[in-house]
Parts: sequence; structure tokens; C-alpha cells
Amino acid sequence: MAENIRVILVDDHTVVRKGIRALLEQEQDIEVVGEAEDGLKGVQACIDHAPDVVILDMALPLLSGVEVARKIREKLPETRILILSMYDDEEYIIDSFKVGVSGYILKDVVVSDLVAAVRSVYHGSTFLSPSVSEKLRRQLQESPTRSSRHGPAKLTARERQILKLIADGYTSRQISEILKISFKTVQTHRAHIMEKLGVHSTAELTRYAVTKGIV
Repeated sequence: MAENIRVILVDDHTVVRKGIRALLEQEQDIEVVGEAEDGLKGVQACIDHAPDVVILDMALPLLSGVEVARKIREKLPETRILILSMYDDEEYIIDSFKVGVSGYILKDVVVSDLVAAVRSVYHGSTFLSPSVSEKLRRQLQESPTRSSRHGPAKLTARERQILKLIADGYTSRQISEILKISFKTVQTHRAHIMEKLGVHSTAELTRYAVTKGIV
């Protein structure tokens, strides 16, 4: 018999994780081997279990989904990553594929599509929700020369990570300890983020992060 597809779920909502787990475990060829409720624990769970597929939320505590995906790809290049998110923002999708995810589907997906996505990425294919694929197609048609990299508010992966931690309520000192970088480096990133976004306070940073689905 073929081995089961070993899956880890990374989502900060317990109800979502348990619901997905219950659905996937109805399939004879899929086995959920672990769960995690934040980005750091998600990376560690993958290191501990070396799953075939990670189902990963985008908006996670401590580390964003993109940063988690980046770390998983660095440490476990054979593990396939499937983003399961509420957000169909082009920037999220493009950033995800840049770091090597294999699929991006939305949380309004039907059960059969989620199962199909897991199997598809496991076998080496790419999987996009139809609505995500259509959105990207429309945006490319409407702005064929636009690149999200050049938008005035485009943040680097590290800046997005720090913005998320700021919006989650962490101080610069705490962020430096979490990310293992200097306090001065955090402050520099913070200044760059504020300059790029044209904001002047933590409240405005938090508001931006909420409206963009970063938290």
C-alpha cells in the first residue's frame, strides 16, 4: 500500500484547525501528524515531523505565513506548502510563490477542493483556487506593466514580519529578542516601514496591518 500523505496544520484558530483535521482524516490517504497555532511553532513542528504537506495560514502570530514558508523551504525543501487563507490580495499570492509555496486556496473553498489541493501539491503540481486564479488574471490584464515590487508601500519580507509583531503588541526590545536581531536594527526597520507607509504612530501601523490582513 502507498504511504499516507503526512500533513501539518498551521493556523492560529483552534476551531479551524480541528475542523480541517476532521475533514482530512476522513480521507484514507491523508494523515494529520501535527498542528501549530503560531509561526514559530509551525516551523518547529515541521522540523520535528518532516511532513509531506503543510497547510499554512497567512496571518499568524509571531511569524507571517510567508516567513514561515520561507523557513520551511530552507530547512525542508521536499515539504510542499499549501497556503489556506482568507486573503486574495495579489501581494500575498505573489510573495507566497516567490518563497516557494505550491498552492494558494481561500478558506471559502469546498472540502473536495481542499482535499484535491493537498493531493495535487503532494504530487508536485501547483494548485490555485479558481477565484484566486481569476483575480490574478484580471489584475494582470488591467495593469500588465505593474509590478507589486515597485508599489510605494511595498514592504520587504522582514519589514512585513516586524510590522506584524508591532501590530501584535510587541515592543522593539521584544521583537529584537524574537527575531534574534539587534534593537537598533529593529528601530531602523520600524523607521523604514513608517516612511514607506507614510504613517507616524504605532496606532497607524496597526491600522494598516489590520486593513491589509497582516494581523
